[in-house]
Amino acid sequence: MSVFFPHPPPRSELRSGPRFGPFGRRRRRAPPLTPEQTRQLNLCADQTVERLLPALGPALGACVLMLGVWDVLLGHPQGAQLLLLRLSLVAAGALTWFSTRIPWSPTWRCVVLYAIHTAALFLCASTYENGLMHGTPALVASMLSIGLVDPRPLRCLLVLATPLLLYAVLGAVALPAPMWLAGLAACGAALLLAMSLSRVNGCLRRDVWLREQQLLDACRHDSLSGALSRAYVTELAERDLALALRHGRPLAVAMIDIDYFKGVNDRHGHAAGDAVIRALVSTCLRSLRGSDYIGRLGGEEFVCVMPETRAGEALACAERIRTSFAALRMNSTSGPMRCTISIGVSVLDKHGAWGELLREADVALYRAKSSGRNRTLLAPSALHGQRA
Repeated sequence: MSVFFPHPPPRSELRSGPRFGPFGRRRRRAPPLTPEQTRQLNLCADQTVERLLPALGPALGACVLMLGVWDVLLGHPQGAQLLLLRLSLVAAGALTWFSTRIPWSPTWRCVVLYAIHTAALFLCASTYENGLMHGTPALVASMLSIGLVDPRPLRCLLVLATPLLLYAVLGAVALPAPMWLAGLAACGAALLLAMSLSRVNGCLRRDVWLREQQLLDACRHDSLSGALSRAYVTELAERDLALALRHGRPLAVAMIDIDYFKGVNDRHGHAAGDAVIRALVSTCLRSLRGSDYIGRLGGEEFVCVMPETRAGEALACAERIRTSFAALRMNSTSGPMRCTISIGVSVLDKHGAWGELLREADVALYRAKSSGRNRTLLAPSALHGQRA
């Protein structure tokens, strides 16, 4: 078998940014998001809307109450009753401000919020002659605000559908036809503008989110091999270790070291050494399960974490990795080359910790290297557990 790895194992690339680079050169369009990326982006958008609802709700409520106070100051014969009606509806809309009060999604809470506040606006405005027409600017202003809150145009349309429908029905009854048509035209224009703002907002947030994912991906992965970084593999391993201890489940760790790696760099060059590292990670990924993962500890040392794996299964997996890697025939500028690895395997006991588990695997790895290299050995604690 002959392989050569000039590049790291492929990972999903997250490309983003403006369509034109410096000096007007056209950039390649970013590829469409995967279903999982779309789900994560929608989740981030819902979280953003949920954070903004406690600010948006009071702002809309204050506008509705301010109009009620204005009615009282102008001496409207029913000003006090209308102010009480506004206050009651605003209080009902306040239930949508916080997710702990009502177990609905942020989008549906926005729908209810806009419906209640629009009802308060229109019911009170209808007491004036052609009052619905005077309430149109307030409706238009509230429509534009949702475009800045939710970055998804279709969600904006869903939120604004109830206010527009209510305005169309009440206006057809209470307004002269020319005023009604003019109000509908103004609301339609505001709806298009709101959806345009939402689309621009969504593009900006998508770009920021993709760049955050790029940065996160760079922090979590080794740039040369594609394996997890030391910090991230430690974070994942400590989490899986805590779950294994809590539920009494097995977990195994395999520490891997490339034999005579310095000699590879000296004889074949550092480019060949880099290719060997990438080949090792690719070999490990082919042998590990989807729930397992590999991280680079530094230099030519790697660690494989295998949840739900007992000593015998971990040893068999490590042996597959060792024999598969030893069978590789890699090309270099100075000719073909072969490399071997040594592996130390440790398993979780009842009182294990990540540092202890790693040290046991390191001890087993040291024994494997000192006893001739190109072999896999279990840690002493794992051997005792098998005998028991």
